[in-house]
Amino acid sequence: MPLENTANWFKTAKPEHTDKDFYVQMGVHFEEVAEMVDELSPLTNDGKRLLDNARGAVRELANHLKENGQLSHVILHNQDRLQFLDALCDQIVTAIGTALFANMDIVGGMNEVNRSNFSKFEDGKPVLQSTGKIGKGKDYSPADLTPYI
Repeated sequence: MPLENTANWFKTAKPEHTDKDFYVQMGVHFEEVAEMVDELSPLTNDGKRLLDNARGAVRELANHLKENGQLSHVILHNQDRLQFLDALCDQIVTAIGTALFANMDIVGGMNEVNRSNFSKFEDGKPVLQSTGKIGKGKDYSPADLTPYI
């Protein structure tokens, strides 16, 4: 059910979306990857170098996508959509496995994140920032993930 709730949140937040929304959302996705990398602690100099390189590259890509709402060097062609969807599905599967192997309750966490995301709406409607990203409404309450770790 958490996946359906997340999909319904996006359908409510952006029932009509543009190519710019697609690129901004990809930027937000990469931003979350960078935040995950921020939480990893390297044990070796090689680990530090690899994490620093990954963090910098992913954060730069995320910022470019969010700020420009487009990618000037890459485009998703129709013939690539099948593999793109496969990669997104695999990211969801591997994210769930990663959380479970870290002894985290990913389903409970997703339910809490969905609750928090829906609290961003005002009168059932999204609050949009100038970037196209969904803002926080007057009744917003952040997700409390403490019970799920």
